[in-house]
Amino acid sequence: MRTKWLRGGVSVLALGLVFASGWLTRNLLVSRSTQNGTAVVVQRDFAPALADARTPATNAKVSEPSMVALYDRVFRLVRDEYVEPVESDKLAHGSLEALLASLNDPRSQFLRPEQHEQFTRALSGEVQGIGAVLTVVKRTTTLRIGEETAPLEQNLLQVVAVAPNSPAEKAGLKQGDFIDAIDGQWVISEDPFAEIAQLQRMHSSREQIRQASERARQRLQKSLSISEAIRQLSQTPADAKDAKPLKLTVKRAGQTLEVEVRRAATRVRPLDYQLIQGRWGYLRPNMLNAAASREFANALRTLKQGGAKGLVIDLRGVAIGQQEPALQMLRLIATKQQVAQVEYREGNRYRTRPLSLPNAPQPARLPIAVLVDRGTYNVAELTALAIRQTANARIFGMPTFGDASQTNLYQLKDGSGFTLTVGRYMGLDGAKFHQKGITPDVRVAAEPRMRGQPGGDPALERALRWLQSQEKQS
Repeated sequence: MRTKWLRGGVSVLALGLVFASGWLTRNLLVSRSTQNGTAVVVQRDFAPALADARTPATNAKVSEPSMVALYDRVFRLVRDEYVEPVESDKLAHGSLEALLASLNDPRSQFLRPEQHEQFTRALSGEVQGIGAVLTVVKRTTTLRIGEETAPLEQNLLQVVAVAPNSPAEKAGLKQGDFIDAIDGQWVISEDPFAEIAQLQRMHSSREQIRQASERARQRLQKSLSISEAIRQLSQTPADAKDAKPLKLTVKRAGQTLEVEVRRAATRVRPLDYQLIQGRWGYLRPNMLNAAASREFANALRTLKQGGAKGLVIDLRGVAIGQQEPALQMLRLIATKQQVAQVEYREGNRYRTRPLSLPNAPQPARLPIAVLVDRGTYNVAELTALAIRQTANARIFGMPTFGDASQTNLYQLKDGSGFTLTVGRYMGLDGAKFHQKGITPDVRVAAEPRMRGQPGGDPALERALRWLQSQEKQS
């Protein structure tokens, strides 16, 4: 099957993650395409130099003929001898879902044709469903039974950010919320039989084990896999106006809340900007895509013509983005051609390569303050760090999410596709922020009452005071 792939760090809505099914084939599937003679073609309108450097090469260990033959044999047996007729594309898509899920990486996932279309629409600013960027967070907690304890692994469905004017924002969902149930159905986040296993290790009575088994059974009767939960939250019903709202059980800061949210298509405006107090340019990209990059250039020109003496770039809650548009924006801010580094794997060794602007920088040469929070995610985190390290900017707010994954989006011939993590972003100085986030220079914990408005936005107010001090020093 011919494939086309788009290079350049994509961060978008998590659509159809399939962690729950990954274990089914993780010991079977190593490499498989739905047709023989697969060709990979680099789409060169994204960072050609970078793409050339990372064109996939044949790897004999990965393309082990015996493993491919083994899979092909099982595939044909299931297709031809299963008791019910089954379509080949259903088997292939299910296999690819499990293959990507076996990586246990929320950024690497298979996308069926309708999901791939929805994914690309989100990149252009049309967000479906409740309008929240979702991810899966791994956490280890403690299972306590009497005096005994045991570690318990969890995969929790978390809200990374909420799109402006979306149903999620109107319903009061916030970044950092964990979605525990949908319409009373538990989103499976842990092994429901862990209690039974612990009781057996403790040599508990048969009655205790029977009761635990009954609790697990009842819990599973009203449950959803993470992939199904994300599918429900990320799709807009055909009759969205008449569809019943979803009732979400949300955990936030130790509290359990009930939130009712509708689903609808949300068109996200790429960028907002204004001149504050007649002298400070404020730019708020709601995502980092091609439209935001174009508007950023126009807005920056307008603000400078209006007399801006400094800039505030608000990256709070920016969780949808692509690498190339971000680099185009950085070209108007950074003073250096190289703005970051990428760590990637070559065989069993890790190497780094520079991440550079597509053209020579044309910096604004104004003092710059950057606003971040927990919803500043992936490409937006890279952008904030690059501005600090290449434009001598200062960062205000709260630590960022901590996802440095460089992700490719691949499109397959039948309209399906997949995303794959191919590297990790690092700062220009080699600083790593994956699973740690970027720590602001000035920590401002208070949430804004009116984002982007002095008097109602503590982080913005602190940034403006710093810009004033910079103006006095110049």
